[in-house]
Amino acid sequence: MSVSPQPPESLDPRRQTAQQQLERAVGEGRLTLDEFTDRSALIWRASTPAEIDRTVADLPAAVVGQTAPARSWLVGLIGDIRRRGRWSLRRRTSAVLLIGDIELDLRGAVITEEGPIEIDIYSLIGDVEVIAPEGVEVELGGFTLLGDRRIDLAPVPRVPGTPTVRVRMFSLIGDAKLRSSR
Repeated sequence: MSVSPQPPESLDPRRQTAQQQLERAVGEGRLTLDEFTDRSALIWRASTPAEIDRTVADLPAAVVGQTAPARSWLVGLIGDIRRRGRWSLRRRTSAVLLIGDIELDLRGAVITEEGPIEIDIYSLIGDVEVIAPEGVEVELGGFTLLGDRRIDLAPVPRVPGTPTVRVRMFSLIGDAKLRSSR
């Protein structure tokens, strides 16, 4: 027996409920930003209730009793700072490096707090790169004295429920790049 697609507007209450479950899961650190954007896109493309239900059926269980500071510091003198894979991204994160490159890959970042994410990056000599999942709203500020600044974000609409990420890069000598994941 086949299930015929329903009109999109009739699925809206179910979509909103599933979207709220995903928002709660990403806010509790059970999903990374990349997992969240992928699942959200599936919810809004779904044409049957079963397709919507599959996006939230296997959500990881909540972690009980975990507390984390509201601010995170990544500091180095000489060398590179890299954050890839699954890592905890606080609401306010700062990276400071005198000589070397900084790479922050937000695709695997776990966000445990609600609200906009603010990332401040300070680099004296070296390149800075921030990689964001497609569908996440990212803003870039700051300055680069001797180097290039590039924004290479995919022209896709914002995925509902994703936090806004505000990146401020301050670099004396080196390039600053903000790009999408794909």
